[in-house]
Amino acid sequence: MVLNLVNLTGGVVYRCPRCGFTTEANTWMFKCPRCGSPLNVEYELRKPRELSRRELAKVLPVKELVSLGEGLTPMVNRRGTYFKLEYLNPTGSFKDRGWALALSVLSNDVTVVEDSSGNAGLSLAAYSTVKGVRARIYVPRGASEAKKRVMRLLGANVVETPSRADASALAMSYQDGVYVGHSWNPFFIHGVKLIAYEIALELGKVDNVVAPLGNGTLLLGLHTGFRELVDMRVIKEVPRLIAVEASGYEWAYRALHNTPPGPQSTLPEGIMVPQPPRLEQIVDAIRDSGGEVVVAGDLDVVDGLREGLRLGFIIEPTSAVVFKALRELKPSGNTVVVLTGSGLKATGEVYNLLAGS
Repeated sequence: MVLNLVNLTGGVVYRCPRCGFTTEANTWMFKCPRCGSPLNVEYELRKPRELSRRELAKVLPVKELVSLGEGLTPMVNRRGTYFKLEYLNPTGSFKDRGWALALSVLSNDVTVVEDSSGNAGLSLAAYSTVKGVRARIYVPRGASEAKKRVMRLLGANVVETPSRADASALAMSYQDGVYVGHSWNPFFIHGVKLIAYEIALELGKVDNVVAPLGNGTLLLGLHTGFRELVDMRVIKEVPRLIAVEASGYEWAYRALHNTPPGPQSTLPEGIMVPQPPRLEQIVDAIRDSGGEVVVAGDLDVVDGLREGLRLGFIIEPTSAVVFKALRELKPSGNTVVVLTGSGLKATGEVYNLLAGS
């Protein structure tokens, strides 16, 4: 299906980071037709004059944004470390930023198709309702029941599959819709990059940014945003990106250190992913920033949930992995920790973990 893009400001091109294929972004594409790699999008950079919703919207390559009021999330200081509260976005995760842009470039007469362990699908369901498009979301059977219920309440067609890998394969092969999967979607990352803009415009110099790592949309969004800010001379250098992967799913850590997988985690479902399609880009971003990858297991999740609550943060298990990096690496200088998903969507699970441990 050929789907024309709409609402673009002009000058947007697709570029393949692996083989160099380039073409104007007039129709929907997510995979390089030459080598099969995930595509990126590029367009003229616009420097925001201030930290405001209107100025940040001008950074993005669309005339009008599909929005639920995402972004401009609080950043608070606890014991000398800054925490960016992305779990306070409209649907309770940073994924709202990606879908705000990714759906803004599509027409209204489509069925959008996604695979998700929970947050991306829930967010897509909400933004699809605002956009007025149909959503078909493939989720692994073991994903959060609460999140699946909310997706259905928002009008999405939720299809359960045996595993995360099955969800991805079935979503990509569905013929009666347009696959917009966030891990492949080149526009999604540019919506997420505004987190970097907000951090830099609020703090100025940033030395380290800590974030969970699954499919890499958050890490690549951060890297893209900080790299653009360096190019526009808003900041001097990209901060060190410290990523935290789930044990058993530590794809970037294994690529960097040539190690076998560890015991499989069962708790941080948002980062328990098959091999990310943008793994090569993820590794390049970590190296470019002088960053590192830390691996967290289930006990680290429980410890992180407890630590988060002590600091007043109601976060989900996936978000809790970041505390492992703070304990293990003890980063110095201005450090920002991105808390990605709300624990209010997982209160039963979190209560059972902490009350029973």
